[in-house]
Amino acid sequence: MRKSILNTLNSLEAQLSKIHPIVDLLEKKSNSTAKELRDWLAETEELFKQSNLAEASMFAVKRGELSTYHPENSQHKRKQLLQFCSSLLTDAQGDVWKVYARLKDTIEKAKVSVKQLLGVIYQTKQFKYDVKTDFTQFINELWQFCTMHEQLRGITAQIQSLVNKTDVLLLIAEEIEIENL
Repeated sequence: MRKSILNTLNSLEAQLSKIHPIVDLLEKKSNSTAKELRDWLAETEELFKQSNLAEASMFAVKRGELSTYHPENSQHKRKQLLQFCSSLLTDAQGDVWKVYARLKDTIEKAKVSVKQLLGVIYQTKQFKYDVKTDFTQFINELWQFCTMHEQLRGITAQIQSLVNKTDVLLLIAEEIEIENL
C-alpha cells in the first residue's frame, strides 16, 4: 500500500525545520553538534524508511560517514569535525529538499487533476451539499461516484496513479467549492 504523500511532506517540513538548531550549534562550535547531527540523520533515515523512499540508504551512509570520521590533524580535531558536520549537513539538507520538491510536484499535479474533476462535477449538478451531512462522508460519496462514472474514470485513474486514496480525499476536501455544487 502506498503511503500518504501529504503526511510525508508534513514530516519532511518538520525535519527541515530541525536544521536551524543544528546550524546554531555549528555557529557556537558546540561539542554536541556531531551528536545532534547524527540524531537528525537517523530521524530522517527512519522517516524515509517509513515512507518507503529509497533515499533512506543515503542517510544511512551519511550517518556512517559521521560515525567513522577521524580528523587528520590532531591539533585541530574539533574544527575539522565541525567543518565535516557542516558539509554533511549541507549535503543532507539538499537531499531532503530534492525529495520534498519531487513529492510537492506530485501533489501539485494531483491538485490540478482534482480541480479538473471538480469542474466536471460542478457542471453535472448531481451533488448538493447539505450542512447536516457529514463532510467526510460527502467527500467519500463524491469520490466513489467519480470512480464508478464511466466518463470520469480516466481522470480518476490519473489521480490515483499520483496519490493514494487518503491524499485524494484530502485534496478534494481542500479544493472543493461547495457553493458551486
